[in-house]
Amino acid sequence: MDPSVWQGLYDEICLDFGYDKEKDLECARLLAGLLAGRSERALAEVREGFPESVLICGGGPNLQAEISSTQLEGYVVAADSAASVLLESGVAPDMIVTDLDGIVEDQLELNARGSVVFVHAHGDNLAAIKRHVPDFRGRVVGTCQCLPPPSVFNFGGFTDGDRAACICAALGASDIVLMGFDFEAPSEKPGKRRDVKKRKLQWARKIIDHLSSEGVRIEMSRDRAVQR
Repeated sequence: MDPSVWQGLYDEICLDFGYDKEKDLECARLLAGLLAGRSERALAEVREGFPESVLICGGGPNLQAEISSTQLEGYVVAADSAASVLLESGVAPDMIVTDLDGIVEDQLELNARGSVVFVHAHGDNLAAIKRHVPDFRGRVVGTCQCLPPPSVFNFGGFTDGDRAACICAALGASDIVLMGFDFEAPSEKPGKRRDVKKRKLQWARKIIDHLSSEGVRIEMSRDRAVQR
């Protein structure tokens, strides 16, 4: 996503939800200090030979049912909590995109097995960044939604799912299939307000629609048989 386009969307999102941009920047700087060069090396490895077609698994309530009826093949990306569903199903995703809101222990395990993790910093997860990022032993790339400090990247995207799509598009994917995405019925999470999550998913859909307008082919898995 073009940085100027994302900046406009970011301004609107912060206004909509009342986010503090200074806290976003504070957390991004913390993440940069923790990664200290790891991020650039991991991104260079991932970028090399990145596929044109990817499957992104979201954390929607329909993910488990879709996985059970589909043979997952190709380059698989997990958006946060989807990583745990995939792990339980015996699938190790190639990439995990997370703000550390899911089961971090599962993400640590998958990272040790080889999944590259794109860890996102924002104003509300500073404590999680400080606690968990040093425990990732595999490849880690830092992301943020504000002006990125060194070692952290801004590919655009708001929720883990649409940010995964933005990352993959930036790395060269032109064909993206979404599995386990439900923009109308968010999954329940302890301590999370359902109405706020629903508003976030409306933004996620808007961002994904924008990627489509830029020429990225994006389809829901239920509308297309995923070929392995």
